Amino acid sequence: MTLKNQFDIPLYRLNSNYSSKVYNCGKWVDGIKIKELEEKIKDFLDIKYIVLTNSGTSALLAAYWVLKDEYKTLNVDPYTFPATYQPAKLLSYEINFVRTILKNNVNLPKNELNVITHLFGQPNQLLAKTRRIPFIEDACQSFGAKYKGKNVGTFGKLGCLSFYPTKPLHTNGHGGAVVTNNKDHFEKLKIFIESGRLNGKMTERIALNLRMDEIKAEFLLYELKNYEKRIACQRQIAQGFKNLITGEQPFLKEDKDSYHVYSVFNILVENRKEFRKYMGKKGIETMIYYNEDILPVGEKPKYLDLTASIVAIPCRWNLTNQEISKIKNALKGWFV
Repeated sequence: MTLKNQFDIPLYRLNSNYSSKVYNCGKWVDGIKIKELEEKIKDFLDIKYIVLTNSGTSALLAAYWVLKDEYKTLNVDPYTFPATYQPAKLLSYEINFVRTILKNNVNLPKNELNVITHLFGQPNQLLAKTRRIPFIEDACQSFGAKYKGKNVGTFGKLGCLSFYPTKPLHTNGHGGAVVTNNKDHFEKLKIFIESGRLNGKMTERIALNLRMDEIKAEFLLYELKNYEKRIACQRQIAQGFKNLITGEQPFLKEDKDSYHVYSVFNILVENRKEFRKYMGKKGIETMIYYNEDILPVGEKPKYLDLTASIVAIPCRWNLTNQEISKIKNALKGWFV
């Protein structure tokens, strides 16, 4: 028995016409789909090397592993899913929480590792301040987003991606990747995520098995075919919604240097409780993404300006025209 969503317009609609050929062939690991997907993503991102992983969290763990002998401290904005920094804790990095989100006067340390997170599909403007700064990118929510014409995830030493079902490019379950232009980093990544092997030969290095399987890769290839068209559609829908929303909306901003993919359409509203009730009565699902619970206890008071008013509404490429009109009318009724 399937449970029906109580909303006419849910935040996510994860249906698919995908039909697997790999599933019935028995070649579920180390097949041709992994290699094909690697080449497709490298071409898409214009990057030299990629290692596919079984999740975005595994991608971040592998990235921190590669750099752990160079850096002991990680600077991170805690307003992100904890997977951004928890793997670094596991590897004994000292975590330094620094509020960078919506702050224009932040200077990143030059002798410590920094992680720049591209939240909600929006390129992080900290990329403008990264000259000679060591950093990696958590681009798990922002595949296809760009800054000055270049894909996010390809600016830092390493870029981490997630293909979880709610991400803009997704597979049928968990999945991830690390991308880089550094051959030495690539080889260390391969060894770490492939049980200590490099080019099929065992090494003595410490390692895990964090690989992606063929079925996940096959699904991603299917989703990647029309990805740019879907994102263009999603951006068009987002623009129509943005035109109806008043007030300062930092998570919807997009200047001439940025290309936003709107993986989560987050707005700031006064009287959020009433707004959610209002939208719910119209059959439109909303979600608090992220609330204060996402933050470490000591950081919660610093983000009340966001956590008290942030709310996500549906904005996805597979909304029907009728659903788009219904959401627009609801926004007009609230904001206009």
